[in-house]
Amino acid sequence: MTDYQLISGKPKIFAISSNNDLLNEIQEYVENYEYDYIGSASKEDDIFEKVDKLEPHLLFLDCDIENIDLAKLTGDLELFNIPIIIIVGNLFNETVDKLLMSNPYGFLLAPLEENELQRAMAVALRKHEQNIQNVKEAESRIKEKSLELLIEKSDSSLLLILCVSLIIIALLSRNATWLQWVLLFPTGAMLINSLFSLKKQEIPEPFETLPFVSIFIPAHNEEFTIEDTVRSVCELDYHNEEGEPLYELIVVNDGSTDRTGEILSGLKKEFPQVKIVTRHPPRSGKGKGFVLNDALTLSRGEIIGVFDADTRVKPHYLKTIVQYLNSDIDGVQSRVKMFNKNENFLARMQHVEFATFGNTLIAKDNLDHTGFLGGNGQFVRKQAIIDCGRWDGFAVTEDLNLAIKIILNGGKISYCSEVAVYQEAVTNWRAFFRQRTRWAIGNFETLFVYFPQIVRSKLSFKKKFNVLEHISFYSFNLLIFFGFVITIINAISWFFFHNTTMIRMNAPIFVGILSGIAFFPTIILALLRDKLGPVEFIKDMVKYYIYCFHLIPLFFITMHTMMTRKERKWVKTVHKGGKTQ
Repeated sequence: MTDYQLISGKPKIFAISSNNDLLNEIQEYVENYEYDYIGSASKEDDIFEKVDKLEPHLLFLDCDIENIDLAKLTGDLELFNIPIIIIVGNLFNETVDKLLMSNPYGFLLAPLEENELQRAMAVALRKHEQNIQNVKEAESRIKEKSLELLIEKSDSSLLLILCVSLIIIALLSRNATWLQWVLLFPTGAMLINSLFSLKKQEIPEPFETLPFVSIFIPAHNEEFTIEDTVRSVCELDYHNEEGEPLYELIVVNDGSTDRTGEILSGLKKEFPQVKIVTRHPPRSGKGKGFVLNDALTLSRGEIIGVFDADTRVKPHYLKTIVQYLNSDIDGVQSRVKMFNKNENFLARMQHVEFATFGNTLIAKDNLDHTGFLGGNGQFVRKQAIIDCGRWDGFAVTEDLNLAIKIILNGGKISYCSEVAVYQEAVTNWRAFFRQRTRWAIGNFETLFVYFPQIVRSKLSFKKKFNVLEHISFYSFNLLIFFGFVITIINAISWFFFHNTTMIRMNAPIFVGILSGIAFFPTIILALLRDKLGPVEFIKDMVKYYIYCFHLIPLFFITMHTMMTRKERKWVKTVHKGGKTQ
């Protein structure tokens, strides 16, 4: 029975008791229900010998049995993985009380009633079969993820070796012409995205009747930001004609050890639409995907929204973004801005970076709705989430993983640039690299695992290209910025040594120009949309160009982490809180 085998044929029932009258009664009731009563035992050695030989599917244990340590007996019987129904008679002490509290399959009180015993048998066996099925599915899932981890390690190693080898060859030969040709794919994609981001997006048709929305906020040790976030979400202007909220807010307190739980309890008294789910160890801290799946089970909305615990939104946000789902669109991502963008250089560059990312999503929305979901400000039809297997709790970036599954399932994802979700930018480099390493790992996970499925899928060529271009972005970062380094070195060489090229790049002129300028249109368009003055515009463009060189060390950190990690581990970003700037 330790192999978690499901029942085939009639269930076999075994009883442990020294009371013959009780045993006769159990046998009669079991056989009346057309189950097989296969015997009984009252002595410890006899019990284990018969259970091992007869392999029953269910045990009845009489707490009044004589000369047996009940605690030790039930502990030893756990090795057989057989459900036990406890029969409580005259004896009731601390040991029996502990057994009743710990036994998941229920108990019966003597004298027995036939209907109750038969119902208890059926419920216990169904529950046990479901538990077995869950275990089998979990084991299968773990094997699948172990294989994926092995694929990621091998693919990461190959990618790192390939990139480093090409760079070494270029340096030794002083010729990087190959690099110009390799970069045609990502640079060409950048230009295509820039062009299509200029196209005006389709205007969604408003709902005649607003749908009910469930908003999820996963929270782990968020005492500095969670109150402002909950208050901001609860001020959303999204109500029915009677003025009642047409949304619920489910905050999942995922094993917080600070004041998060205390703060949430106070907020719940103030806002009736708030629901609090608390996860405790060992379930807590396993990953954002598991947290979101728990919330999904409890949700009532036909549309699901996800915010981070540092989110701030304007009152009209929800009413605006929901309209994008009034068609055949399955998911929509809103614009993301940093509420502390002026705190320092790093915070400002993240604000600019998300503006460029928004430009890319506008383009992908215009290219047959092949946008992507971010961790903050995503809204998805509940049925679409269920149809593609829910969130992957093992995925480091569960948002990107869900988006790929929705697209592979034939779904469409749009982008809403009309409203923005404001979040806290990371303001120190150590935390920044920790966050970005997680994002890069999630991107590579998705690329390595889903690449064969995307290629073999029935998606159109255009959709395949858009998806693969997006998830392969981090793969080209090292080579893109190595190309910029070569360009800078050659420019310095020409300036000081005149007509001296340190590393040759001899591809046709159009290839060279394309590789050199493709980076800039996206950032220029993003900054233009922010309506900056000319001085700030130039300063931000130069600073962002410098900022992007962090992608070189990030590539090596990511590859090292992926090759050496023993398991997939989700690492949250620490939030400090602050005022909107």
